[in-house]
Amino acid sequence: MEKSLTELEGAVLSEIHHRGKATAFAVRRAFQVSPSVEWSGSAGAVYPAIKRLTSNGLIRSETQNTARKTSHLSLTPLGIALLDDWVADIGRAVGVGLDPFRLRSGLWAHLPTERRQTAFLALRDALVSQIAEAEAYHATLDAVEQRRTELAMILQRARLQWVERELSAQ
Repeated sequence: MEKSLTELEGAVLSEIHHRGKATAFAVRRAFQVSPSVEWSGSAGAVYPAIKRLTSNGLIRSETQNTARKTSHLSLTPLGIALLDDWVADIGRAVGVGLDPFRLRSGLWAHLPTERRQTAFLALRDALVSQIAEAEAYHATLDAVEQRRTELAMILQRARLQWVERELSAQ
């Protein structure tokens, strides 16, 4: 096993260890319902990641004596140690990562005026809607997901402020 985890591997281990997702299905489901398109799109990669992490000794899988033969997942001491290393990897944590908004932001200036105006109005509406949804959903979350959602709301509010500035400049 490599010394450092990928973002997907760290997220999978976090779902099991910190959020109590004790089955592969529950971990996959957490990815499917993620508000992040990138994470929800990774749902299909969860089962192979769990299998790889299990074979590398980071996850313990214990088959339950049920009709479905569900396996209960937990982290091994090595899995906990590598998860802690991943969590504390500040250099990677502060990286800007994949950001579809940022990727497109410079290109919006190249759209024809009417299309750019339409795009910015749609962006504003989508951001306002996402912020409202996150605020409503925030209280229902566990402590780990609440922090993630708080940061997502801060990011979306900053994006909204930028869009509003762009709209007022047109």
